[in-house]
Amino acid sequence: MITMMIYCKQPGEEPIPITVRLKWLPDGTIHPLCYWLPDDSYHEIKYIHNMTPLKYLRDGGVGVRFKVSTTAPGGQRSFRCDDKGIVLYDNCLYLADNRFCGKPFIDERYSHNAKEYIPIVIDVFPNGEYGLVSFWVQGVRYSVEKTLEVAKRGSFAAGGIGLRHKVEARLVNEDDDECPDINNSVRRLAALYFEVDKWWVGRSITAAE
Repeated sequence: MITMMIYCKQPGEEPIPITVRLKWLPDGTIHPLCYWLPDDSYHEIKYIHNMTPLKYLRDGGVGVRFKVSTTAPGGQRSFRCDDKGIVLYDNCLYLADNRFCGKPFIDERYSHNAKEYIPIVIDVFPNGEYGLVSFWVQGVRYSVEKTLEVAKRGSFAAGGIGLRHKVEARLVNEDDDECPDINNSVRRLAALYFEVDKWWVGRSITAAE
């Protein structure tokens, strides 16, 4: 039985545990951006061909499988070239966990004037643990520098249930992740809430309630 939550696999081969970077969108869907194999090799995802719930596959289970093309080989046998002549390698990524069921169900019934559903980027590790990388609020991107606390808690202003992530974040120049003067960067204390299949913040991210 496969107990890993995050892995890649080719037909007839053993699963390989990976660390994957995901972009989680306001509608509850997720897009893998890149991943790292156990040897720390980096694989940038150029195309996502399809996403299939695991319950529809032969072995069943919960979660999703992504068929992707990447810019680096990872033991894959099949490859293709894009319209620029860049060689791309095909692979299958498996996110075998309830959180990645691919069926968003938080809808307008859960909305509130004090909520803003946001896109967020996270790194997910083979053991199922995760780390926040960045998020967008009102079109502005912030880089998460430190997670101070993760606890089950609702928002006083907007209610809701789930996990509150209290973080220190830095405003990011959209064209350059590296600030030339990090000591003068705009920093914020933010409370990010994970609500079953979506992430949200209060309308004012300066108040980590």
